[in-house]
Amino acid sequence: MTPAVLALHGFTATPECLESLVIPLREAGFSVEAPLLAGHGTSAFDLEKTSWQDWYRGVVEAYLRLKKKTDEIYVVGLSLGGLLSLKLATEYPVRKLALLATPIFFKGFVMEKILPLIGGGPLRHLYRYQPKFLGPAIRDPEGKKKFKSYFLMPVASVLEIIRLQETVRPLLASVHAPALIIHAVHDTTAPYESLAYLKDHLGSATIRTVTLEQSNHVLTLDYEKDLVAREVVTFFKEDTYPNKLGRSDH
Repeated sequence: MTPAVLALHGFTATPECLESLVIPLREAGFSVEAPLLAGHGTSAFDLEKTSWQDWYRGVVEAYLRLKKKTDEIYVVGLSLGGLLSLKLATEYPVRKLALLATPIFFKGFVMEKILPLIGGGPLRHLYRYQPKFLGPAIRDPEGKKKFKSYFLMPVASVLEIIRLQETVRPLLASVHAPALIIHAVHDTTAPYESLAYLKDHLGSATIRTVTLEQSNHVLTLDYEKDLVAREVVTFFKEDTYPNKLGRSDH
């Protein structure tokens, strides 16, 4: 059976942002499925109508499709896709995980205090969308041009990510698949501290970490996208299994 990879894109994005990763994985012999998450690929208005459970339902459906073909399933997730990957790994067998720029929590007064207050209060009907005035969180100008995403972020959908974070954090110790964690120091969306938090709280016996110095949040479209692809492919191809090599960070 051909080993398979489930590749999950980020918030407001599409599977196209994973192309720099999907192509090398296929060249390395993996079958790859990159589903479009619910509410994505159309409009921010459609996204606003969905919940994190809707996003996760599509992930499970894609996983079960792959399971009919092979028992050797690897999962890689970018940003929101990383959170969904972690949730999946608590419920289904996953050979290995690659977590790219995964926001296990948010930092900052606006994200921690203001948005939840608006989302649960009388202003939620007035302040429904947050424009991305600074554009995508990508430092490479060429990567910015290629990135397809919504200009507006539904506040309700951001709150759904926060609810997903709150759901996933208590479950991290139950994740035992070998894990690769890649995060950029200059990530303006998911705090770099997410890397250390995941490393300290995952139940995985094998954990590898990679810190990027030149990228922002969308790692698969930024300056170090080729390095990210090499790290993921190498990690998935290596003969590392739980309780075999122990905790290995670099």
